[in-house]
Amino acid sequence: MMSRLPELRGPRATRLAGWLAAAGLLVGLQWLGDALVAFLDWPLPGSLLGLLLLLGLLALRGGVPRGLDDVSAPLLRHLMLFLIPSVAAVGLYSHLLVEHAALFVLAATLVTALTIAVTGWTLHRLMRRRLP
Repeated sequence: MMSRLPELRGPRATRLAGWLAAAGLLVGLQWLGDALVAFLDWPLPGSLLGLLLLLGLLALRGGVPRGLDDVSAPLLRHLMLFLIPSVAAVGLYSHLLVEHAALFVLAATLVTALTIAVTGWTLHRLMRRRLP
């Protein structure tokens, strides 16, 4: 008896292969970031290191491949779902936030100011490149 599954050939197969490669890349970079953080005993999340590795790869490539864009778009549309554990942690460790409120406010203010400055600088450089 022959299989009734459709054969994947042509553009459909190529697109599926791009999705699988992109999903594998994201999972692989997440794993690599976690492994490096554990091996080097760094005090930062492995997923952050994985994102920095992804940023470096995209910068070297000069853009986002279509497969990666197709895979990441649904994830980014539902980004708030990924923040639920962080919100739960804030509720769980609220006593630590109260205890170190001044330090937390100082750190949040400095990081926000740094983010705004770096974003403004980057936008200024990109806009200068586009203007004739």
